[in-house]
Amino acid sequence: MHPTEPALSSRVPGALPWRRAAAYLLDLVFLFLVLAPLAFLVQRVTGFTPTTPRATWQLQLLEFSLPVWCYFVFCDASPRGATIGKRRLGLRVVTEAGARLTLPRSLARTAIKLLPWELSHLAAFALGDRFGELTTLQGVLLVIANLLAMIWLVLAIVSRGERSVHDHCCATRVTWERW
Repeated sequence: MHPTEPALSSRVPGALPWRRAAAYLLDLVFLFLVLAPLAFLVQRVTGFTPTTPRATWQLQLLEFSLPVWCYFVFCDASPRGATIGKRRLGLRVVTEAGARLTLPRSLARTAIKLLPWELSHLAAFALGDRFGELTTLQGVLLVIANLLAMIWLVLAIVSRGERSVHDHCCATRVTWERW
């Protein structure tokens, strides 16, 4: 925080960690409501149904991961610095100096933020040979993915919602903005 900025408690109404978590949840619900029907339609039109975990992972990359990455990267780097969920809850992502994010910084932030999510997909599907069977490596990677997600959450709570791991790594913070 810059020395001339007011204290976080005077800038943010309510509990920022919960606003931030709720914004992320809103984004995930929105993305699922948009992407799931599109994925179903693509599979229906093409007649492609994945029969292996690896094929499921490849399809998931195209139908979910790539659009989700684009959504977070471009929304956080937009002039408003916010996804739909963040905008609904009055939040904005900025650099430590309060500036708008560049695309490279937003991409790096998104990569770190979604690391646990992508690691879990990699472990559960890309490294699998058969549905319903996990190797020791897959199990270990799933545990690591869940531990990382918990670390991201705990750090956001400890910082009172202003910064999580991806914010520390990319010199960003989440602020409350009046639109």
